[in-house]
Amino acid sequence: MGGLRLAGVLWLIGGVLSALLVLVALDTPGYALLLGAGGIVGLVIGGLLIWRPAVHVIRWSNIAGVAWLAAFGWLTVTNLDKPAGEVISGLILAAFGVGGALLAQIRRGRLANAA
Repeated sequence: MGGLRLAGVLWLIGGVLSALLVLVALDTPGYALLLGAGGIVGLVIGGLLIWRPAVHVIRWSNIAGVAWLAAFGWLTVTNLDKPAGEVISGLILAAFGVGGALLAQIRRGRLANAA
C-alpha cells in the first residue's frame, strides 16, 4: 500500500505544480488550459491513489500517465527555443506524472494480493 501512496504523492506534486504554473502561463491560453487540466487530473488521481486505492484507479493512472507524457512532452519540445526554465518545468511536470503512473503500475500486484 505504501507504494501506491508514494505514487499518489507524485501525482499530487505534479498536479500542484501544474496548477501553480497556470499563473505563469495566463498570457498563453493553450498552455494555461493544458496546465489547468493537468493540475485537476494530477490532484484527482493523486488523491484517489492515497485515500481510495483500487485497481481501476491504477488503470486511470496509467491512461493519464500516457496522456501526461504526450501533453507535457509536447510542451517541452515546443519550448526548446524558449528560456531554460520553461523547458525544465515541462520536464519536471512530465517526470512527476509519469513517475506516479509507473510506480502505481509497479505496485499494482500488492493491491491485488491484499484484496
